[in-house]
Amino acid sequence: MSVAGVESVTDTHDGMVASFAAARAGLARADRRMVTAFFCDIVESSKLVIPQDPEDAYDQLSGMIDIMRRHVLFFGGTVCQTLGDGIYAVFGAPVSQENHAIRACYAADAILREVARGGRAVRIGICSGEVLWDHMATGQQSANPATGPAIHIAAKMQQSAPPNGARLADCTARLVSDWVDARPSMLLALGGDEPIQSHELLGLRSRRRQHDDSLPLVGREPIRKRLSMALAALDGNGSAPFSAHLMQGAAGLGKTRLMRALADMARARGLRVIEWQVPAMGPVGAPGPLYQLVVELLGGPLPRTNGGVAAMLRAAGASPEEADALVGVLLPTTDEDRAGGASAILALAVSAVVALTRTAAVRHPLVLLVEDAHWADTAVQATLSALLQQLPADTPMVMALSSREEGLSANIAGQPGLIKHPLSPLTASEVNSLLDMWMGQAPVLESIKGDLARRARGNPFFMVECIRVLMMTGALLGDVGAMLPGPAPKNPLPDTVQALLATRIDMLDDEARRLLRVASVVGPTFDIAVLSALAGHAVGEGRLRDLVRLGFIDETRLLPRQECSFHHALLHEAVYGGITRRDRQSLHARLATLLEGAEFAQLPGRLAAQARHASNGCLWDIAVKAGRAAAQDALRRSLAVEAVSLLSIAVEANERLDHTHEVMLDGIDLRLALARAAMPAGDGGRALLALDRAVVLARAVGDESRALAGMVQQINYERVYGRLDQAVALTETVIAYSGGMTRAHPELLIIAAACHLDDGSAEQALTLLDLAERPEAWLNHERGLYLTLDAAMVMAGKRASCLSLLGRDVEAEISVQKALQGAQASTYPFDRIYARLDLAEVRMRQRRFGDVLAFSSEALNISRATGSTLLDSINLARRGLALAYLGRVAGGLADIERGLRLAQSRGAALHGAWARHARMLVLALAGRMDEALKERQELARTVQERGYGLLRRSMPEESDLKAMAHHLPTNSLGVAGRSVLLH
Repeated sequence: MSVAGVESVTDTHDGMVASFAAARAGLARADRRMVTAFFCDIVESSKLVIPQDPEDAYDQLSGMIDIMRRHVLFFGGTVCQTLGDGIYAVFGAPVSQENHAIRACYAADAILREVARGGRAVRIGICSGEVLWDHMATGQQSANPATGPAIHIAAKMQQSAPPNGARLADCTARLVSDWVDARPSMLLALGGDEPIQSHELLGLRSRRRQHDDSLPLVGREPIRKRLSMALAALDGNGSAPFSAHLMQGAAGLGKTRLMRALADMARARGLRVIEWQVPAMGPVGAPGPLYQLVVELLGGPLPRTNGGVAAMLRAAGASPEEADALVGVLLPTTDEDRAGGASAILALAVSAVVALTRTAAVRHPLVLLVEDAHWADTAVQATLSALLQQLPADTPMVMALSSREEGLSANIAGQPGLIKHPLSPLTASEVNSLLDMWMGQAPVLESIKGDLARRARGNPFFMVECIRVLMMTGALLGDVGAMLPGPAPKNPLPDTVQALLATRIDMLDDEARRLLRVASVVGPTFDIAVLSALAGHAVGEGRLRDLVRLGFIDETRLLPRQECSFHHALLHEAVYGGITRRDRQSLHARLATLLEGAEFAQLPGRLAAQARHASNGCLWDIAVKAGRAAAQDALRRSLAVEAVSLLSIAVEANERLDHTHEVMLDGIDLRLALARAAMPAGDGGRALLALDRAVVLARAVGDESRALAGMVQQINYERVYGRLDQAVALTETVIAYSGGMTRAHPELLIIAAACHLDDGSAEQALTLLDLAERPEAWLNHERGLYLTLDAAMVMAGKRASCLSLLGRDVEAEISVQKALQGAQASTYPFDRIYARLDLAEVRMRQRRFGDVLAFSSEALNISRATGSTLLDSINLARRGLALAYLGRVAGGLADIERGLRLAQSRGAALHGAWARHARMLVLALAGRMDEALKERQELARTVQERGYGLLRRSMPEESDLKAMAHHLPTNSLGVAGRSVLLH
């Protein structure tokens, strides 16, 4: 309901209390102030009120007004009056604000987006200027505390604004031009001598506009035209407007400028733009990149409660399961027992992001710009892959990514629908154009231009940095575009960009140089409060503005916390590289200690940053503590890659501590945790090293349970990622270490049976399953110690597979039904997937391809719904083979190749081998014999190297493979004739 007439408001959205009746002691009743006036009212409020019951109308109006008040207060404004169907507010009074105009535009943008999400409309008018401020009238509903032309002009701007639009006076547009995109609109005659130019608010920029942003983009016109055509498609009625583009090239070739140009073109067309910057390292105090994207897609800040966020996500198009998963990633709890596992949660979460993106784009055609995708973490990689794969073709959206040539995930770069725009160094003529644009065309500049062209080698960033050095030394005089030579520089320009940047840095005064070096320790992006604490003094606005003007840093966030970034990654590297090792260690250690303080305790990203800074600062105990805690948080967010990095820091730090008994036990646990995180992250080598060391340490301290835990993980690693014969040998060692087959934990026997089955030893596997199934075998053994799956279900599935391999199909069928019943009774999704995997294998041997198709498809559907994707590669291969035998070779082969790519991306050698086996058979069925024989040759080599006994038994001889194209099994075809297999 409305809060008109009260003197403070508690915002349930973000928990803050804002006062707008704060007359301060010691002030005169009135004084003159520079402010920004802000008017907002509801469009066609009469139609909202007249047809309704008065109470319902009151709720509707007060809800809309609360939205206005909430955002005005959040950005530091003062609500002066509530005007029935709107509000009148001022930014910059009663307390002065240097950026009052920018705050008003931020509030306007937030109100417009939240109101549009609810299907309503408002009009906003904004004007800046000098007013007489009456402190005694503040907060009085009947009084107007501000008097001046700006108040009346803002009211007129609001009256002329379009529905769900904001109109700025010309004076405001000039004040906010660095942060806000606006375009000139109508001239408004307000009774004065001259009409006033108005501007339409288009959107907010993600960083302050640079002074060279207005210069034309040189050498990228073909790419710019193709991107412009993609934007134009969003304006038309095309049937497939969605397109995705990748700008890829080395550092300094203009990717950032190209992305900014695309943002400007899109806003000029009236398209909604989301600029999503991926940080090299998450800065302290900034929300994670996925959180930022969700906030942008939803058009406003998220509620503080999990339930509130989930409700908002469901309203924006996510299913209940997807919404809950995304809440778990954005706002993780301390509960580590999450059904479906980390990969399941993340897959569901990114599906929710896809739904939000689709909803946002349908509401207003969208341009999503992803800068520096090569730095994407697990969540960002998963999100980008899902957007590229799952967004429907008719989504009105253009997605553009920028990336260096190295570092971009293969899952993203390999997407078939991604249009690639490689960036090359500028040509000689393009270099000349760029130099003319920056320096002008005075003939006396030719020798300097020739030297710059030689040094830059077509890299525009290097060229501009050279010009800046010459300007700082006085070797070039005048403004951009109209320069003349000054005195010759004492020293020639360096030939490398790193040396050139070091030269630029050395030209700064001592205070500025020290501040930059301290900032480089904080990271490529740094919170100003954190920087001030580390520097030991408040960093002044003037100093920041100087560094921005000189092109060293950019302001990347003003509110709610001020944040800056180095203008370029190479600049950050050059500044950091100039610090001595001793000074780096000291600064990192001080920062790690500062992050322990209460001032920064609640900042996002604090623990991860503290772990890294403590490691670099040789504070090993803090690095262990923070690394473990940050890794646990990363796993709760389903970020396996980040967890691996943080646990690696903790493990290395643990090694540096005194090797007491407690420290050694902690080191074992850290390595076991690292291995558990590394395997699903696809880092099998790191997992194996961690496991080997954990087992050695556990034996050294005589901890049998930890040694066994490490050895069991080694078995699982070798089975899927390494050599199967090694896994089989290791099972025998582990069982013996446990006291023999009659005393070993039954779950160890089940794991050993699975290894023997993959080795083709069905009889031995059955013997182990019989031992594990004895009731007395479970006495004194904890369930779930080594298996997360339902043990009875796994035993039934493995028994069915063993019996079918031995030709005992009648007995196998009993176990098939038992496995199905166990899976259906389980609440753990992976049980249902695992059971269908085993049963599809049984049906494949029985040549019941319809059942294989059904089981594999069901498993993949469960996987897609829950994100439990570990076995997708095998299920895709099985489904593809069944499709081929049922007459759909093209679709089957596509499934198999998807499964093979997935297995290779994870390093899962066993899964990849089965996918290649299926591909070999389908190629033979399709008559592509040369390819089939080549595949068989490669597979035979893998089988020999890895010791895959069951695969060796399943491989047809070359003669049998050649005969497949001519003697198809008649009971396998859904329709008759080999010709059908070719379509």
